[in-house]
Amino acid sequence: MIGYRLFVFLSLFLGIESYTTAQQTQLHTNLLNGYDRRIRPGSGASQTDILTGFHFATLKEFSESEGKIAMVGAISFMWVDTRLSWDPTLYGNDLTSTYLFVKDIWTPKMVNMNPYAAIKAIGADEMLCQINNAGEILLIMPDLFESTCDADVTYYPFDDQKCSLKYYIPGYSSDDVNIVPSDSSFDMSIYEANGLWDIKNTIVSEETKSVKTLVLTVQMTRRTTYYIAGLLLPIVLMNFIQVLVFIIPVESGERVGYCITVLLAIAVFLTMIQDKLPESSEPNVSLLTYKLLVDMFIGCGMILAVVIGLTFYFKAEDKQIPGCLRGFTRCCYVGCSKKHPKQTIVTVVPEKNDQEWLPETLTWHDVGKAFDRFCLALFFLSLILNNSIYLIAILSV
Repeated sequence: MIGYRLFVFLSLFLGIESYTTAQQTQLHTNLLNGYDRRIRPGSGASQTDILTGFHFATLKEFSESEGKIAMVGAISFMWVDTRLSWDPTLYGNDLTSTYLFVKDIWTPKMVNMNPYAAIKAIGADEMLCQINNAGEILLIMPDLFESTCDADVTYYPFDDQKCSLKYYIPGYSSDDVNIVPSDSSFDMSIYEANGLWDIKNTIVSEETKSVKTLVLTVQMTRRTTYYIAGLLLPIVLMNFIQVLVFIIPVESGERVGYCITVLLAIAVFLTMIQDKLPESSEPNVSLLTYKLLVDMFIGCGMILAVVIGLTFYFKAEDKQIPGCLRGFTRCCYVGCSKKHPKQTIVTVVPEKNDQEWLPETLTWHDVGKAFDRFCLALFFLSLILNNSIYLIAILSV
């Protein structure tokens, strides 16, 4: 209230002038009288310098499978049009700025060079430009900026992505319009963080080929907590519960069913990941896809090993055991204490403290158990090796 009274006092007694609505209306009429919005500012061979910047609001979407990025923000333009300058003393002495619609004056109509959908100009004709008495024009155009972006999912889900959105003004060559970035990076003052991506770096630059191009580049890294808890840990756990199939008692009859069930679960994860990732990736396919593919081969190998092991368990005992299987069993199952009816296991302790099977005590059941022990160690080491290679490859980034 005190400030308002002071303003009224100064206006009445100190003679401060103020413009009226009529004066502003007259200014608009005078500025637009004979103005041709089809002609760019400048004269002759002089360029129209346009100072540009990008105000980043949020990353709306990044789709690896569709190769699409969508950002919400605003591009700011600042240029000089001397046709829209005036003398403030003719309009109340303090009418130093006003606003005009985009549709009434020449403005840079930027379009995307790598659009995801239909090509369209940024902004709308009903937006307002701020103009000062020197003819300097400020235009801020908020919009949804969509573009194509080829994803590099080699190290998914520990990947970084880099996308560039390119904009140019059609109809003008580099000699006509000069795009000058006002800053080398995005204005992040209004930015709201994305739940899946962290923004590492932003770049505003310009390219000059046949036309001047504004390039908006964003570099981002994926937040990995969700993927570790919801994707990688379940896969690793399923890997190692697979090998338990060689511990399940053969009499239960559940070995093959158990092995196939776990293999199907891994296949489901592989399908889920393939749905999220693009069919092609530069420069390589995701390492996680290769890891899951190896897991599938190991799982198929386990099923084959279970079937072969079952044939050993259920062979008739009157069939002779080949010598190679006898040697294999001695190596894998030395010291077995299993006793069979009408058979005794004689342990001979020679000077070297070795324990050997007597030929007449070895059964097909013993061969099956030795084969289980061998497969348990073999596939367990294979899974450790597969997961270790994937981990080393990811950590080497």
